[in-house]
Amino acid sequence: MTKQQFLDQLSKGLTVKHVSDVSDIIEDYEVYYAEQIALGKTEEDISLSLGDIDSIIHDYASYASGEKKHWFDLVTISFLAIPLLIMNYGLLIIFAASSLAFWGIAIYYLFGLSSLSFIPMIPLLPKIGFIITLFVYSLFMFSLSVRYYGILKSMTKQFIVKQQIRIGEFPQKKIYQQIFRYSSISMMILTVIVYLVSALVAKDFQFWHVWEWF
Repeated sequence: MTKQQFLDQLSKGLTVKHVSDVSDIIEDYEVYYAEQIALGKTEEDISLSLGDIDSIIHDYASYASGEKKHWFDLVTISFLAIPLLIMNYGLLIIFAASSLAFWGIAIYYLFGLSSLSFIPMIPLLPKIGFIITLFVYSLFMFSLSVRYYGILKSMTKQFIVKQQIRIGEFPQKKIYQQIFRYSSISMMILTVIVYLVSALVAKDFQFWHVWEWF
């Protein structure tokens, strides 16, 4: 998308949403384009780096209507932004590590490995359920990581820009949205099913005690 296409679409959207000072907002973006072009970037790359136009329009409209400020406003304040970003990237690492951990434990049970004594024993029938559930948990944490990365990318970009202009969200690919949606639903259903099956096999709702996990 060229600079003019981006600005025309933004201007039209802001006008439809009855946002005031549209000309001033557009002027801010024109200045930003000029600064980035001077650094050797193309108009298409700049447009791409500004994120989703619809989310930018929504953000300005929400701000103008007096709704709760978007978190983008927080990250433009330096003394809040740096600790906030560090904390959130740490959380992203935890999400990604959790995905790998769930995947690794599922593989461990799937192939019947016995080298890790701290991994608890599970009888055969519940084990199948645990394996499937752990894989679904892994997919969910993976898609959550992708989704969260998109948000952090927007936050980081907003902090770097540090102007009155808004940076839009960076949309996920449809496949990641579907993985997140279906894995979250499957995760909840499987968790309940696996718990009930485990309780029936162990004949105790606290099956972890029966199997001497701890």
